[in-house]
Amino acid sequence: MTQQDSQTLARAEKSAASQITMGAKRWVLAACAVVYLVALVLPFAGGVAGWQVLGLTQASRDARTSVAEYLFVWFSFIGVGVLTSLAVALRRFAVTLPAWMVTTVSAVFSILGIWLRNQSAPETSRDIGYYLAMLAVFVAVFTLFPLILSRSEAQVKVADERAKVQQRDDVALLQQSATHQANAREENPLLVDDRRARAAERHRNI
Repeated sequence: MTQQDSQTLARAEKSAASQITMGAKRWVLAACAVVYLVALVLPFAGGVAGWQVLGLTQASRDARTSVAEYLFVWFSFIGVGVLTSLAVALRRFAVTLPAWMVTTVSAVFSILGIWLRNQSAPETSRDIGYYLAMLAVFVAVFTLFPLILSRSEAQVKVADERAKVQQRDDVALLQQSATHQANAREENPLLVDDRRARAAERHRNI
């Protein structure tokens, strides 16, 4: 194998790593996106629908929506509604990782939103849309996380082949180095061990 072969395998491994094999998790994530979009048309808090919170409407302000609740809806819309949907469609690591990161942030804001509403407006209850969106967010977070850590079968196969090629290249380099050193000894008279020849010559001269 040549250095070019090793570089070709390295490019193949990088290409395989950019793809994610989702399997059945793909349908779980698709369901999360659908459930989340349904939640947006349902009441979130104080009779205000999720899409009204997303759009920062006057109705959402009248319902005393907190900053954390706004951030929850915005981040979850980007993470689940947009990026997770794209991750399901494209199955690319470059999309799946941001989807998990943004969705995880939205999960934190969902909990913070509950706490702030309990503190500032306990008389205003949260509605089913809020909890349904939370469910979609948390399921998406724990479904995406193992995907970004996993390695596809193609990636594992290419990585093993690359390791074997690298090992063979290292052995070849050692052999070449040993051959080069042996040739250097033969060509350089200063490195030739002629002590026996000189001892025999002295013995004949005695």
